[in-house]
Amino acid sequence: MDNNKGCYAIAGSIYANYIIQSIALVIITQFSIDLSRQLDTDLIGIGYVASGIGFGKIFLMFAGGVLSDKFGRKPFIYVGMCCYLVFFIGMLFCDNIHIAFVLAMFIGAGNSFLDTGSMPALTECFPRSAGTASVLIKSFISMGTLILPFIVTFFHNKDIWFGYAFIGFVVYLLINGLVLSSKIFPSKHTVICGNVGDNHYYIGRPNIWFEGVCLMLMGFTTTATFVIILQWLPAIAEQGIGMDAMQSKQLISYYSIASIISVFITAYVVKKILKPIYCIIILPLLSAAILLVFLCNLTAEMSLIAAIGMGFTAAGGVLQLTLVVMQQLFPNRKGFAVGTMYTMSGLSFIVIPLIVPKLVIEQVSYAILVDLVMALASVILGLVVYLRFRKVIDMNKI
Repeated sequence: MDNNKGCYAIAGSIYANYIIQSIALVIITQFSIDLSRQLDTDLIGIGYVASGIGFGKIFLMFAGGVLSDKFGRKPFIYVGMCCYLVFFIGMLFCDNIHIAFVLAMFIGAGNSFLDTGSMPALTECFPRSAGTASVLIKSFISMGTLILPFIVTFFHNKDIWFGYAFIGFVVYLLINGLVLSSKIFPSKHTVICGNVGDNHYYIGRPNIWFEGVCLMLMGFTTTATFVIILQWLPAIAEQGIGMDAMQSKQLISYYSIASIISVFITAYVVKKILKPIYCIIILPLLSAAILLVFLCNLTAEMSLIAAIGMGFTAAGGVLQLTLVVMQQLFPNRKGFAVGTMYTMSGLSFIVIPLIVPKLVIEQVSYAILVDLVMALASVILGLVVYLRFRKVIDMNKI
């Protein structure tokens, strides 16, 4: 299917959706000033609302993955897009923090259904370039997080109602939905191929309860590593270091630029130089080193370096590469792999918003320390998976 023009069109719509997905994941914290005023709450209240994203993810991700394996990918991409529409439209009229929490759950639900439809669809469109196709998702996720701070700053400086931005996102989703409607998806039974097109790369039997569980746990740790920076670096810089509110939000733009650059470098590396199994160890190790330096030097300058460094390492596609490794180990359960790993990823969207604001208010270094622990946990889990991977798969055939 690599040369099928229809697959490129499908991939284009999927990638376009990921721009909105990334915007939705951080829009609550980016528009925190406006939403705090509308919902009559504070930073902890905004954290509570943002945690609804994680609840939406974990409640539906596993079911979405299993159903995607059974019924195909396209319906679940549409369900995910509809969930985002509910959030953007609902927030225009919401003035209650608990209703806002429920609407945030629709972001998580949309994330779940979009991922369980889109991630397997990409590997089925490009079975010989699954790692590259999956990693490129991160470039479009980064585009969303790059653009949004500029939108927020513009609306703030011009004193424009934030709802107009939400209406723009609704129109974007409707147009993409129309574009996708005529596309025919490849078979959901397509298997990821090796570098010579050989599907028969097993030399042992993979164990879902050992390396499978380790990979699922990496869904939590790799996500938590970048979520702390993505959602809360502005608050860390503003509350703990004393940066201006708008300047601190711009850190996410630097993070996103680094992430976009990293994605293309990582995509090239996994296609030409290193297999995904190596990258899921190396990238978290680099993140841990950056966080350790940041922990020892809490300054505005270091905040910028941390934003760029974490964008390059933590947001460069580690989660997607971890998923590729799981799909290589369990090729007939691709939807299940997405569902379980992204359920754990969703859990981090619950835990992080509930604990990080309190840590930022108490002591900024605690939040960074938690991030460091998450990065180190990813390294350890990645090493365990690597040891099993070599016993299960012929490394020369992938």
